[in-house]
Amino acid sequence: MMKKRVLTLLLAVVATSAGCAYRRYLGMHGPSTKNYPDIHFDTIKEDSECLDCHSPKNTSGEAPTTSHPTFKGCLKCHNDPVT
Repeated sequence: MMKKRVLTLLLAVVATSAGCAYRRYLGMHGPSTKNYPDIHFDTIKEDSECLDCHSPKNTSGEAPTTSHPTFKGCLKCHNDPVT
């Protein structure tokens, strides 16, 4: 019984902290681009446009870099309405 609890707890921790892709399936999305409307325009529609600024290869320092540049679907996880 104790092993099941530990395993369940371990899986829960991994699933909620392993990155945006796992969080998306659990309904826990990343910070929304809509929090910064002066920077993120409604014309941004592609992952490549997000990575133009947020890629770790971008050394301008003007935008925070993503920890998951190879994930697909930036706007699926980071375009929620602000409540």
